[in-house]
Amino acid sequence: MMERSVLEKMLLIFSAFTVIIISPFVYLRWLDGDLVMAIIDATIVIVTAAFFVFVYISRKVNTAKLLLCSFLAVTIVTTVAIRGQSHLFWLYPSIIAFFYMIPARPAGLICFVAIAVIASTLWPTISLLEFLTINFSLFLTAVFSYVIFDNYSKTNSKLVLLASIDPLTLSGNRRALDIKLAKILVDQKRVPSKVSLLLLDVDYFKKINDSYGHANGDTVLVELVALIQKHSRSLDDLYRYGGEEFILLPLTVNLAEAKRVAEKLCVLIAGTIFPNDISVTVSIGVAQYRAGETAEAWICRADAALYLAKDSGRNRVVVEAEVAENDS
Repeated sequence: MMERSVLEKMLLIFSAFTVIIISPFVYLRWLDGDLVMAIIDATIVIVTAAFFVFVYISRKVNTAKLLLCSFLAVTIVTTVAIRGQSHLFWLYPSIIAFFYMIPARPAGLICFVAIAVIASTLWPTISLLEFLTINFSLFLTAVFSYVIFDNYSKTNSKLVLLASIDPLTLSGNRRALDIKLAKILVDQKRVPSKVSLLLLDVDYFKKINDSYGHANGDTVLVELVALIQKHSRSLDDLYRYGGEEFILLPLTVNLAEAKRVAEKLCVLIAGTIFPNDISVTVSIGVAQYRAGETAEAWICRADAALYLAKDSGRNRVVVEAEVAENDS
């Protein structure tokens, strides 16, 4: 089983602590004769316990977060309707929690509905000044939370993107590759399918750097990545594996199909004139995933095919099966 995410652990811990902390209040309110609040607290305990089980078994974090926020809003609104504005203060931290846990739009909708219901509940019972103070303060809390967490979400998305791309070529980096490979292996355990990867290496790249300079060598890599991405399918991802080596995946095709894709790339690259009239060729090793193997073993087989392609004269494609034939 995959390790639980930080958010998943947070939701499980939150729901467990809620059950532990609220449970004694059910008994205490019952002893105090406050049956209405005892029932509300008991409902909170039961629903939160069910929430814990749902998250633990299904691991559907996004659905769980939406359900939790909706339940909190309903609980607070109901409590305010029964006990009055003294219980209203719980809504302020809850508004912040809503925008922290779920996207801005559903969080805003939940806040708007909660504030509107509370406003309609309090209107006949308090003065106009109190009414305006409460509703404006709730509204501003929601607006400020939206602005803060919307900016946070956008900044976080940019940081995640920067952490997953190669700064030179803008292809995926090793970190992004490791994440993608881990996901593929999990998918293969659940629903096995044909998946192949291409390991590309630029031929004589050191000579390009020595003859034209490292700046032009970098330009070649940038243009090469752009060329490959332009002529690849939208579901094929390109990653910089190291230096002038790149991995193209997941090719959801068998070995023969993957070889044809690799051969087309070889011909395309060899026929392209790069900036400063630089000619480039690549050698490609192709390997299909085998059930139960690690990502390292998969890449290792592609790497063996790549080295055979280089030993065989470069500017060519070798599949894993040819490595076995060559060894024998």
